[in-house]
Amino acid sequence: MGLVLEFDVKNNILRGTLQGPVTDTLLLAYHEMGVNFTASHPPCRGIWDLSHVTDFTVSGAGIPELAARPSIIAAGYVRVIVAPLDLLFGMARMFQLLSDDTRPELQVVRTMDEAYRLLSVETPEFSPVS
Repeated sequence: MGLVLEFDVKNNILRGTLQGPVTDTLLLAYHEMGVNFTASHPPCRGIWDLSHVTDFTVSGAGIPELAARPSIIAAGYVRVIVAPLDLLFGMARMFQLLSDDTRPELQVVRTMDEAYRLLSVETPEFSPVS
């Protein structure tokens, strides 16, 4: 459980899949992991997949705090949050609205297929990153 980071070299996409319960502390730790990865790699596009989240107990202050932090994905590169459940979709939209000035390329969708269409990806080839 936790966060699985994968990279698709062919399509230049970092995908973070959150699994299990998510709290404020975990969400901020996952963000830091993404920032650390992208700091040592060339700019890329990104997907945050919330499809495997089983419990989301992030506080009302957690989303604004996350939105105030530096973006994982560099400006000019599309990033997508996949949030199939209503609660997660609503929280992702709140994050999108709060960070619209710093993350204008952010999109929130319900399915991974929608994310791949937005990124014009037909056959993703993700491999785990350490």
